[in-house]
Amino acid sequence: MSLTVKLTLFTSFLCIGLIAGIIFLSYRISVAEMTESLGKQLESIVRTASLGLDGDLHDQIQSNEDATSTVFLQLRDHLRRVKKINQLDTEIYTLRRTSNDSGKAVMQFVVMTNDKPYIGELYDHKPEMNPTLIHGRSAYTSVYQSPNGTWISAFAPILDGRGQVSGLVEADFQVDTLLSLLRAKFLDLLWKGGIFSIVAVLLSFLLAKSITSRIRYLTETTEKISLGKIETPVHMKGSDEVSRLGDALERMRESLLIANKLLE
Repeated sequence: MSLTVKLTLFTSFLCIGLIAGIIFLSYRISVAEMTESLGKQLESIVRTASLGLDGDLHDQIQSNEDATSTVFLQLRDHLRRVKKINQLDTEIYTLRRTSNDSGKAVMQFVVMTNDKPYIGELYDHKPEMNPTLIHGRSAYTSVYQSPNGTWISAFAPILDGRGQVSGLVEADFQVDTLLSLLRAKFLDLLWKGGIFSIVAVLLSFLLAKSITSRIRYLTETTEKISLGKIETPVHMKGSDEVSRLGDALERMRESLLIANKLLE
């Protein structure tokens, strides 16, 4: 493999890797910023919702038979007001911790803003819920997948009269559309990066060709000098390392030329 090819490949891979790395890092940063912004917004919503939820009343709701009770309707109306004020397109609901038939920790729906209640139905327990359930702190998730799409969720504690966590209130944002827009944006950047990469490859080739052609010239000149052909001057423009090597070769040629004349 020639030096031109080696230099071209090295500089090309370096430029392409740098461009791809910057684009990938920009995408990751954008997703992280979107997650933080939406997560904090949701966290603020569920905090507001939790302030109007009485944990002792929340504990009274156990099954769909309670869906017509005054307690359920009161808590549901509060959640609906929060949803309306914050212009949420998704439902708000409350959950309590329980276990399924196999003893695995799961969550159970209690109050929801939906028209058709589903009190008592089970819901997966998310690790991000633990700060809320155990320590009574609000929290939000990273972007996650579910059978219904891609989401970000936030949780806030529901406290009873003793200050104990009775359950949590959850709100969600579906982010499929936002992620699609982000991907489209960065696919466009990737396409443009591909054009820049092609330009980088061409420039790398021209640079490598320029360097190796000068080295080839010096190599051929050195071979001529070694065969006694010292009449032709070494012409090398510039002030870089290759040019200084050419200047040194020219001084050597002149010294040999003087030495030959003295020997005649």
